[in-house]
Amino acid sequence: MNKNVLLYVRVSTDEQSEGFSLNYQEESLKRFCGGMGFNIVKVYREDHSAKDFSRPQWKELRSFAKANRKIVDKVLFAKWDRFSRNIEQALTEMRLFDSMGIELNASEQYLDMSNCDNKMVLSIYLTAGEVERDKISSRTKSGTYQAKREGYYANRAPFGYDSFRDGYKSSRGMSKGKRSILKPNENAHFVTKAFKMVAMNIESVETTRRKLQNEGMKLEKSSFNRLLKNIVYAGKIEVPEYKKEPAMIVDGKHEPLIDLETYNKVQEVYRGKKFKGSNQSCRNKHFPLRDFLICEICGKQITGSLSTGRSKKYAYYHCREKCKTRVSTEQANINVASLFTDLQINDNIKELFMDILKDSESQINGDRKGQLKIKIERKKVLLEQLDKADDMRLANELPSDRYKSIIDRYNTELININMEIEALQCGEDSIKEYISSGIELLVNLDSLFAESDYEGKRIMMGSLFNGKLLFGNSGCRTTTVNEVINVLIRNNRELREIKNGQTVNKYNLSVKVQITSEKSNEIYEELLIIENLRLENKSK
Repeated sequence: MNKNVLLYVRVSTDEQSEGFSLNYQEESLKRFCGGMGFNIVKVYREDHSAKDFSRPQWKELRSFAKANRKIVDKVLFAKWDRFSRNIEQALTEMRLFDSMGIELNASEQYLDMSNCDNKMVLSIYLTAGEVERDKISSRTKSGTYQAKREGYYANRAPFGYDSFRDGYKSSRGMSKGKRSILKPNENAHFVTKAFKMVAMNIESVETTRRKLQNEGMKLEKSSFNRLLKNIVYAGKIEVPEYKKEPAMIVDGKHEPLIDLETYNKVQEVYRGKKFKGSNQSCRNKHFPLRDFLICEICGKQITGSLSTGRSKKYAYYHCREKCKTRVSTEQANINVASLFTDLQINDNIKELFMDILKDSESQINGDRKGQLKIKIERKKVLLEQLDKADDMRLANELPSDRYKSIIDRYNTELININMEIEALQCGEDSIKEYISSGIELLVNLDSLFAESDYEGKRIMMGSLFNGKLLFGNSGCRTTTVNEVINVLIRNNRELREIKNGQTVNKYNLSVKVQITSEKSNEIYEELLIIENLRLENKSK
């Protein structure tokens, strides 16, 4: 009586070019069945690793065999390594099919399962497959590690990049993609914009993501957070610990989408070192001041709503409680603009402030060089400590567990030191070109606010005021103003007297206004933010 058989052919991606093609296996099995007089019921073709049995086609074969156990007699494959490369799981799977009365066998390594002595031969076939899998795995790990050390990205290309090798696109980070070069694609500008917006730290990360999503970026919350923490966008490759080699970060072969300083600023935002914006709870272009106002009577959050008139709708800011605070959006904008008038720099002392800021840049770069020198000296100390630990280990003066702990600690610090050194070396770009336009804008804050759109008003509110505004029917007032703006408007009368009659050294004046190196850095950041805002409004 003819036996009914199921055919199973399998190949992994790495084996396609080594003579194990699916077509070859299927033709070989069909010839074998023709010679034996077997009736082929169904053929299953698989492109999957044999390290376990969580393979889609094998699962379908198993389900079909279980449902048709009365008519299926055998499951055939070309060789035993096509069936499995894991001896423990293979024996378990064979017992399962044996309980259903179905025999598993290989056409090119056929065994008489009724002969108990053949179990020894079977174990040799299955063990050989597992050993080969271990060799392949070891070669893959070694190759991947070496590729990463040389600066190649060995995984699937991240968002914003495509992976290419010899002019051909690679969709997977497998054998052909291990040494592929990443090339920016049509989504690269979203990545660059995301890092810059988050680094400015005006609005929350989630608000930034939603804005970019509205522009066409297709990333969910978790994917967007992983993107912002991926150092590959700064042109670096993370090399994990391998055998006795420590983890490290190396320069990548690919084109970076951001600089290292911007990447570090974004990581500071995630660490919660500073956030000066507001979480946008509900986006409504009629109410850009919402989230920034609190009621001066009860202290509750001010909200906004539309009131329907006879011919149109009117927008009002009002308290959430039963307070009688209720102001039209037009009047509220006028009230806030009046605050910006008070924060403006006096036009008579504008040039004096420009001189102070420009002179402060040399102080900043001097501090940067000092920090760079300190970091380089610390790097030398760490390298000496690593050499010392190696010598102590070779002399058996240091236990292996203690040695590993020391090496891990020093290497972790060394990675951070190298990144800080690189950021200090590449972060000396002059910002003198931004000072004139930035100061000019600080002279006209009220008109800038009035001309800004929804996004512009929110950026100005978040950057210039640290706290909420006390809001009422008669107007609004500040609680705390950005410390940088306080520095710029402090003692206007005293500075005016200095400019009109007294001769004072500019550096002494810098000290009098308390513009420290750290403060100057913050001032520059604010000027850059306002300059970017001006350019965006101009383009619109």
